[in-house]
Amino acid sequence: MFRPLIVLAALTLIAGQAGAHFLFVHVLNGENPRIEVHFAESGWDFSADQRMVGLISNIQGQVPGYGKVRFESRPHAMIASMPADGDTASGSFTYGIMRRGGAFLLEYHAKGVSGLEAAATPGALDAEIIAVREGDELVLTVLFRGQPAPGAEIVVPMEGIRIDTRSTDANGRTRIPLPSTPLFSVRAMVSEKQDGIHDDVNYDEVRHYTTLTIHTKPEVDSTGSDALASAILADALACSAGFTADSPKWRGRLQGNFVNEEIRGSVARNGSGLKVALASSASELAKSKLGLLEALDDGAESPLAGARFAPRRTARSDATIVVPDVGLTFIIRDRRIESVVTDDGSGSRRVDVLNWETTDDQRHLPKKILVTEFDPQGVIQGVAIVETGFTLEDGIHLPQSHSGTIIDGPGEARIFSLQVNDINSKGS
Repeated sequence: MFRPLIVLAALTLIAGQAGAHFLFVHVLNGENPRIEVHFAESGWDFSADQRMVGLISNIQGQVPGYGKVRFESRPHAMIASMPADGDTASGSFTYGIMRRGGAFLLEYHAKGVSGLEAAATPGALDAEIIAVREGDELVLTVLFRGQPAPGAEIVVPMEGIRIDTRSTDANGRTRIPLPSTPLFSVRAMVSEKQDGIHDDVNYDEVRHYTTLTIHTKPEVDSTGSDALASAILADALACSAGFTADSPKWRGRLQGNFVNEEIRGSVARNGSGLKVALASSASELAKSKLGLLEALDDGAESPLAGARFAPRRTARSDATIVVPDVGLTFIIRDRRIESVVTDDGSGSRRVDVLNWETTDDQRHLPKKILVTEFDPQGVIQGVAIVETGFTLEDGIHLPQSHSGTIIDGPGEARIFSLQVNDINSKGS
């Protein structure tokens, strides 16, 4: 006898960790085909530390048609080779006994696929999820030992960054809108009543936690890219209302104050990023300092081709992704672009998001940003804190105001407040 249960993100399963951790299998094709396994809080993040990697060191895996998989421990994950024509891999491991109102045995099962079509085929896992596309929807089915689990609750990706809870019907199914991101994951849990002994501890229940992680086939030329890094970056760009993937063009009139100077000019965003132009009467100091507003658009035009993880990956919850050809480095956590570093050889600039807002369409909107300028030796040359107010026009979040402080040293702080008026989002 079994009953399906929801996996709650707030549940702490691993002692000493901030949130629940689950097993995720990524099937990655491309120039470096591999299976990458993480014990993490979501399919978009990674093993938080080396202990999380060690917990899954005894994982048992297989690739349909090829048999068992031998995993190797790396500083950031468990890794195995993937056949060039393979599209599915799975893994399981026994965590052991947990005590939450009684002792139960904790089992983890995970399946990863490359291409949505592969998600429709059941594997040999005790608990698993299969997915079938029907038009613009995805039909999800929770299985326990090959049979549908009616009334199950599963955690599913919805619009933008939203994660929702759905119940399965009498056939163990539920429908969700087809995700548009290049990487998404579904998770569920089945509780099985079973008496047993593990490590000399009696238990009367086994909780089977299962995930399905799907990498869609890339639509862009990813030559020179790492498949997982490209997917994480593409997803973060799609989930951000500040670094928009569709790169809308717009133009507005800029006015306000820089210290005691009245400012007039224009600001526009076109295919080459944000451009700020002050009136010729503006001081050279204002022109040089307010040029930092262009940094707020850093990374919006990032190409996915060439994206890869920074060298010497280690176990951590965030991901550092570099695009060497354009001198960009991204730090991404929880589907958010938290930092962008640009380096042109003559110096570098780091933009860190300090405060976020969630939009109505469930995306991240950066409201407060820290901009730090460095010389070629890495010495800080200046710091600015910028707060941006946005307006929504034709479904696009456009900056309506900028205010903040520019700090050049212990005794140098310049305050500015700028308004963007007459915004035209029809063209540049």
